[in-house]
Amino acid sequence: MSVYEGTGPLEKWILDRYYAILSEFEGKTFGSKDIELFLGKDSNLRLDNISEFLSTLSKERLVTVVKVGAKNTKLYKINRITNCIEVSKGTTKDQIIRILKTGADLIRGRVDYRVLLVLLFYKALSDRWMAEVRKFYQETQDWKAAYHLANISKYYLYDENTEKLHNWDEATKDKINLMQNFITSLNQISEMNPKLADIKLLVSKLGLTSFVNHPDNVHTFMDLINLFSKINVEDADYDVLGSAYEWILSYFAQSIAKAGEIFTPREVIQMMIEILDIRPDSDILDPASGSGSMLIEAHKYVSKKYKDGKTLKLEGQEFNDINTPLSKINLLMHGIENYVIHLGDSLTGPKFKKTDFIISNPPWNLDGYDERKVNVEGLKDIYNLGFTNKQSADWLWIQLMLHNLRKKAAIILDNGALFRGGKEQNIRKNLIENYDLLEAIILLPEKLFYNTGAPGAILIFNKEKELKRHKKVLFINASLDFEKHPEVRKLNALSEQNIKKIVQTYNDFKEEEGFSKIVDYETLKQKEYNFNVTLYAFPKTVREEINIRQEWSELAKKEKELSQLEKKIEGFLEEVGI
Repeated sequence: MSVYEGTGPLEKWILDRYYAILSEFEGKTFGSKDIELFLGKDSNLRLDNISEFLSTLSKERLVTVVKVGAKNTKLYKINRITNCIEVSKGTTKDQIIRILKTGADLIRGRVDYRVLLVLLFYKALSDRWMAEVRKFYQETQDWKAAYHLANISKYYLYDENTEKLHNWDEATKDKINLMQNFITSLNQISEMNPKLADIKLLVSKLGLTSFVNHPDNVHTFMDLINLFSKINVEDADYDVLGSAYEWILSYFAQSIAKAGEIFTPREVIQMMIEILDIRPDSDILDPASGSGSMLIEAHKYVSKKYKDGKTLKLEGQEFNDINTPLSKINLLMHGIENYVIHLGDSLTGPKFKKTDFIISNPPWNLDGYDERKVNVEGLKDIYNLGFTNKQSADWLWIQLMLHNLRKKAAIILDNGALFRGGKEQNIRKNLIENYDLLEAIILLPEKLFYNTGAPGAILIFNKEKELKRHKKVLFINASLDFEKHPEVRKLNALSEQNIKKIVQTYNDFKEEEGFSKIVDYETLKQKEYNFNVTLYAFPKTVREEINIRQEWSELAKKEKELSQLEKKIEGFLEEVGI
């Protein structure tokens, strides 16, 4: 199998000109002079250095030299991007990711990158549905009956009123009406399946409709369709699909960060879930569910450890009207259907009830949620520890989750929430004086998150504390426990060993000099309810043992060598008369 990966992302100026010459020269041979004349007709496409442009296309195998003439002049032919990619049967995660990388290059700067998620989901949905159709056809020898049974078994991709198929292959087979048929099929699937009703919203919100309808994007869209048509994922493991889906989110995490959204590294989520040790038949909530990753990892954990993930009730709420449907698709791509995701503001309009476990990374320092916004009927009982200032809702999130908690919660907050004064300090005071819920605080290393270099901290709350943990908090300083991120140079990551150490320390509720410290509530009171981890557990500084006699001997030796060198230099200078 050969797979084209290219040497890196193609810049938009290259893609624009590539598609322009594709329209003109596909199936023909041409030289650099032909390209110069053609692009020169349009001031927006004109280039000063045609050789550099053709050299780039050649490196990416988008043009091929077919003949070298007199004076080394070259004739080229142009290749379609998708023709450079071959995928063998039994598509793997790496192959899907290569497809997604190429797709990302194609749409860069043209449309929201998240349309790739919609395309991947539609292709996977269609492949799995058609596998069901073929299975039922073997039994019935009747295609319409097979379509009907597949509708009941999976999702409705066959409109039984119009007798029209809306799977991927049917939507893309007519190249002349491709754009219209594709959008129509997506919208129809959305209307026929209540659980997929948000697809229609995504098609509109992500700009897919306007992208498809723009004449300049005809070739790009056709290449996208050809690209995804190369993969068949009917037999792919759900984890393969889900991992590919999450790869897109992580690949663009830096651009998400610039928009203020948070992408939580998977290893951090996995550590939080190990600490919670979520059990089968549990309710799990994330009131700031984002892409749904927290809920997905919880399902994976219970499925792997207890072989019983389907007994969970997964619930989330998300304020962003694009993230909400995308999180549902993410869950489905992982083969998870036991979920409910609400759209809305959790702080002012929570749509969930009490739950066993809560795991969340809410927006840090969310502003605009002061007393005037939340001191209203229906919310007063939730925020009974006190109101926050307008600059940060961190401790409102904590109160919201504690109000709806039955057992344990793991919540990531900005490190500053642990020690800021004023109203936040008063909330921490009320928490310690009135409840015995706070069990542990884990200071994370810096540079784990794409959107901030700040370290962040995980707060563990437990309504079923063991007796030995009553009125005590375990502070864990894991700020130095990390490895360099394997892919992003400026980031750090938690290794398996790092996670094991942190989880074991929490489980054993033990102290280790410079790493963990058990602090009783009376001490916290004396420290004026300052939860700053470094106040209680400060990493040991490694003292370097110095052998004074040996160091002095080495210094004397160096000085002797320097003296000899100076004498040599003086001798050279005398010889040349200086």
